[in-house]
Amino acid sequence: MANGFPLGRLFGIQIRLDYSWFLIFALLTIFLVWQVFPSAVIGETTMTYWVMSVVTALLFFGSVLVHEFAHSLVGQAEGIPVRKINLNIFGGAAQLDRDPPTAGAEIKMAIAGPMASLLLAIIFYAVYDFYLSHMITLAAMALWLAQINLIIAAFNMLPGFPMDGGRVIRAIWWKVRGDYNEVTRKAITVGRIVGWGVVVAGVFFIAVYQDWIAGVWLGIIGLFLEYTARTSRQQFELQLWLKARLAGDLVRKNCRRVEHEAVNNLNPGNSPGVDCLLVEQQGRLIGILIGSGTVQDNSDGNSGEIIPMEKIPNVSSQQDLLETVRLMNESGLDVVTVDYDGDNLTGLVILQDMIALVNDR
Repeated sequence: MANGFPLGRLFGIQIRLDYSWFLIFALLTIFLVWQVFPSAVIGETTMTYWVMSVVTALLFFGSVLVHEFAHSLVGQAEGIPVRKINLNIFGGAAQLDRDPPTAGAEIKMAIAGPMASLLLAIIFYAVYDFYLSHMITLAAMALWLAQINLIIAAFNMLPGFPMDGGRVIRAIWWKVRGDYNEVTRKAITVGRIVGWGVVVAGVFFIAVYQDWIAGVWLGIIGLFLEYTARTSRQQFELQLWLKARLAGDLVRKNCRRVEHEAVNNLNPGNSPGVDCLLVEQQGRLIGILIGSGTVQDNSDGNSGEIIPMEKIPNVSSQQDLLETVRLMNESGLDVVTVDYDGDNLTGLVILQDMIALVNDR
């Protein structure tokens, strides 16, 4: 909850609102009130401009949601789990738990968002055309939304990873060259170049046109694009590093077995040897307890809570750590069992051990 809060679920995908969203919503609303609608609709009251601006800003973020849901629904159709969509200061982003399995799947996912934005631009322009002659306030709102959705579609097709256009280029290279790792690195490099190019465009707007608003905003966006491309490279190299290591290399085998009735007498994390517990009942393994804090008997998977065995993913000791952490992400738990068949258990892979391993390397 540190960086936002959930708004609800749609198509099984959680919509999350980042706290930074409120800043951009306020700035966008003020911009519409001061710069856009007074010149587009002359003679209306200040209250009318505020109502128009708030509604238009909300519809703008609704358009961003449609864009991200287009990506997400196509991703789900291609077998890629999508856990949430996060609305933030830069619009929004869908969180995919896996990379697309094929170049064709990536192209479909990448173009789905811009195509949805383009369709919204056409719809809003049709609304503008319909209301232009008899309700100028609605026409002005619809025209701005048509223009901004067209900009979103065009902007996202910039040829720089991880933008949608960059993903299309990676998919084409992937299809032609066949080396996913090589083309991903090249696409990320292009993404960094595009980011710096947008920064240069911002400087140009300031130097030539003295347009500080456009220049500064382009600079911020360019730096953000360069940063996301650079962190994408770090994440990609980390994924390759994890893929080269096995769950058996990190398995925790020393977790103590304890009867369910005795769990409350232990304090995981504060007593040696009990930071992970295998909870039994009448000799049968029923759950796992990891972390620290007050012991509770529930299944949310948080620190200090008993997690029922049926909720915990199981992996082979020969499974790579990348797939292991993906299973953790999909289950929402910080632990997986290793070679568990209902009776025997080799051990556990715990997220905190994986984090410690990555930090050490």
